[in-house]
Amino acid sequence: MGVKIGQCVEGYSQGRIIRTISSQFLLNCTSKPQETRMDQQLPEQPNFTQPKADDEITLKDIILKIQEWWSIVWPQRTKIIALSLAIGLVAALYTKFFTKPSYTASYQLFFQEESGGLSGAMRLASSFGLGGGGGSASSSATVQEFITSRNNIAHAMTADLENGRLIDRYYAEVIEENEEFAVEFTSKFGANQRYTDSVLTQVYLAFNEGVLGATFDEESGVLGFNVTTYDESFTYDLATQLVQNTESQFKDWKRQKGLSAVRAFQGKVDSLEIALDATLRRLGEYQDQNNSLISAVDKMEQMRLTIDMESLKVAYGEYIKGLEMSKAELMNLEGPFKYFDEPIFPLQKDKGSAAKAGVFGSIITGFLLVLFFIGRVEAGNIMAD
Repeated sequence: MGVKIGQCVEGYSQGRIIRTISSQFLLNCTSKPQETRMDQQLPEQPNFTQPKADDEITLKDIILKIQEWWSIVWPQRTKIIALSLAIGLVAALYTKFFTKPSYTASYQLFFQEESGGLSGAMRLASSFGLGGGGGSASSSATVQEFITSRNNIAHAMTADLENGRLIDRYYAEVIEENEEFAVEFTSKFGANQRYTDSVLTQVYLAFNEGVLGATFDEESGVLGFNVTTYDESFTYDLATQLVQNTESQFKDWKRQKGLSAVRAFQGKVDSLEIALDATLRRLGEYQDQNNSLISAVDKMEQMRLTIDMESLKVAYGEYIKGLEMSKAELMNLEGPFKYFDEPIFPLQKDKGSAAKAGVFGSIITGFLLVLFFIGRVEAGNIMAD
């Protein structure tokens, strides 16, 4: 029995080996022959796909980060709201009871670029080639620049007014609180030119940081000018002085141009009088010497002198007209401004809105608290990494 089983197993193993060899033989016979040798490798194909950068941020990353921040802020909402409301309330109360009010003096001026009556004389002088027709000083842009210029501010601050110099009133509180500054200012200002210029420059820079404002509307031709400080009387006097100085300066410039036109016309009239007298004398002498004109040459000479005399008479008449016009306009010289609106007491007062201060204070506080809580957690994560 054991022998039979061994023979069966041996026969089964031999049959299995024979079937395996036959299958391998059939596979080798039916497979497609290789077209390339094994040692011939195909070239490596390029990879056209871009690798994902490690620091690339996707929309999913942003959403997850926002969710993370929200999970940080939301548990702290009570603290954030309470502190924000508290700070907002403090800001509102401080604005209402402790903030000093500001006062604004406003002017609405119409600058007459052809004012002062000099436009006619100036144009006539320019047409005759006498100069004086330049109008660079008579433009709204020039007025706007001059009214807030350092020179104008210095002149206004050092003028002797009924209430005292503006520069002394400007530094009154500083002089009372700072004895060292008071001694230096009292002894040097006005006596030491370098120190005086330095102080006035500081005032000019401070005034151009919100104290003074000038605008010009090209469509209406209206120049707006305003002064804002914390002293009502000082605000009014400063605005008045700056406008009056500007008006006086431009009026003086127009007067100088008018005088220049008068001198130019007068000089031309004087020279024409001399030329006309000389021509009349030559014509008279020629007629006395040639009472009986015979030749055409003699008649032509007399005609030439007559034409010269007539031409000089016409030019003389025009320049006399220009001279009289410039003199009359100079006598009736007007200021460059027409006042649409000017400041009156009490001045416009602005103490600031307590409600706006409260809302602004609450918003800023809330924003800073949110940044604080998020930053604290993020800083901890960075330290842990």
